Amino acid sequence: MKRQKITSSEFLCGLCFTLCFYAFMLTEAFINERCAVILGSRAVNHVYTFGLICTGLGFFSFSLLRRLCKGENSRKTAQVIIGVLCLGVAVILLFADHPILFLINSAVALLLIGHISGCVYYNTSMYFSGNLYTGRMLGSGMGTAIFLQFIIQNLMPQSFIFIISIIFSVAFVIYFIIKAPKDWILENPLPYSSDSKISSKAAFALIVAVVLMSLVAGMIDSVLTAFNAEKSYDVYGGVRLFYALGLILAGFIADISDRKYLPLSTVCAILLSSVCMFFLSDKVSYFAGTALMYLYSGFYVIFFTVMFLDFAPKSGNPELWASMGRIVRSFTVAVTVLPALNIYDAVGNTALAVGSCLLSILILLVLLPYLGNAATSSMQTEKLFSDNTELSSQERLKLYAQHCSLTPRETEVLEKLLTTEDGVQEIADSMYISRRMLQRYISSIYEKTETKTRLGLFQSYMHFTIK
Repeated sequence: MKRQKITSSEFLCGLCFTLCFYAFMLTEAFINERCAVILGSRAVNHVYTFGLICTGLGFFSFSLLRRLCKGENSRKTAQVIIGVLCLGVAVILLFADHPILFLINSAVALLLIGHISGCVYYNTSMYFSGNLYTGRMLGSGMGTAIFLQFIIQNLMPQSFIFIISIIFSVAFVIYFIIKAPKDWILENPLPYSSDSKISSKAAFALIVAVVLMSLVAGMIDSVLTAFNAEKSYDVYGGVRLFYALGLILAGFIADISDRKYLPLSTVCAILLSSVCMFFLSDKVSYFAGTALMYLYSGFYVIFFTVMFLDFAPKSGNPELWASMGRIVRSFTVAVTVLPALNIYDAVGNTALAVGSCLLSILILLVLLPYLGNAATSSMQTEKLFSDNTELSSQERLKLYAQHCSLTPRETEVLEKLLTTEDGVQEIADSMYISRRMLQRYISSIYEKTETKTRLGLFQSYMHFTIK
C-alpha cells in the first residue's frame, strides 16, 4: 500500500547506478583479458587480487575526500578532475602493452572507478531512502548492465567498444553528479531523524554476513577466473546471463515485506551454489555449475548492495556505509582468491564445496536475529493497517508516511506542515535547522507525495485518511 510510481529524478539516479556498475564490470573484465595477453594466464589471479584491493580503496577514498573537501565547489571540482583522470587512464590502458605501464594503469583505473562508484552508491542511498522499489530498480539495472556486457564481449570488437562505453558511462555519471536534481552529493547529508539511533549489532551482523558470503564468492571466483584466463572455459559466454537473472530475481525478492525474504533467499542461493563446486572440474557439467554460481552471485550482490544502502542514511557517515558492502567484499575476496586456488590445485573441489556449505550455515546463524527483527517489524505494520479501531492522529500520520515512503525526519517535517500554520522560517527555527535544509525536506516530501503545494499536501493526506 505504498507509493509505486518512480519519479524522474529517481529514474535518472537508477540509470546512473546502472551505467556506473556497467563501467566497473567492463573495466574489471577488460583488465583480466589484457592481463592474460600481456603477463600470461598464470598472472591473472594475482592481478585480479591486486585490482580488488584497489577497488576497495577507491570506494573508501570517496568518504575520505568528502571529509577533506568541505565546500560545495571544492567537491564538484574534485569529482570532475577524478572523472577526467578516469577517462584518460582508460584510453592509456587500451594501448598499454608494457607490463609495468599496464599494471600501473590498471591499478589507477580501478581506484578511480571505485571512487566514482562510491559517489554513486552514496547518492543512490540518499535518493532511494525508504522507497519500496529500491531492490527491483537496482536489480533490473544491474541485470541490464550484465546483459550489455555479454553483448559487447561476445558480439562486438571489445577494445573499441570498451573505450566508447567507459567514456559515455563516466561522462554521464559526472554530469549527473554536477547537475543532480537534488544536492545530496555536494552538500552534507541530512540527518535521517532527529532522534534516530543505528544499531551497532545490526551493522556488525551485516558486515560479518558479507564477509562470510564473500569467502564463498572468493573461492568460486578464484577457480573460474583461472579457468577463463587459461581459455579452459568462457565465463563471459551465454552462462553469464544467469548472473543477470539472479540480480533481477533477487531485486524483486528484496522489495517483498521490507527485505524480509532477502537474507533467507540469499542463504538458500549460497547452499545451492555449494553444489556447483562439484561440477567445475568437468567440462560436461561445467555450464550447470557456473550457472548456479552466477545465480548465487546475483543474490549475494543484491544483498550487500541493498542492505547497506538502506542502512547508510540512518548512520552518521552515510557516504562510507553506502559503499561498505563493496568495501568488505573487495578486501575479503582479495584475501581468498589465491589461497582458494591453491587449495583447489592441491585437493580438488570437494574441500571447497564442504567449506562453502559450512560457511552457509554460519551465515544463517549470523542473520537469524536480523530475520527475527524484520518479521516483528512487518507484523507491527500489518497490525496497524488491519486494526479496525479508531486510529489516533499520530497513527494516521505514520501510515501516510509509510504509504509515501517518507523517512523519519521527513515525517517530522510533514507533521509540522499538516498540524501547524507556521511558515517555512518558523518551522525551520522550531526544528533547529536552516531554511535551505527545510526547503530540501519539503521538496522531497512534495515529490514523494506527488503534490506541489502545502494545500495539495493537506488534501492528499485527507484523501488518504478517508480512504
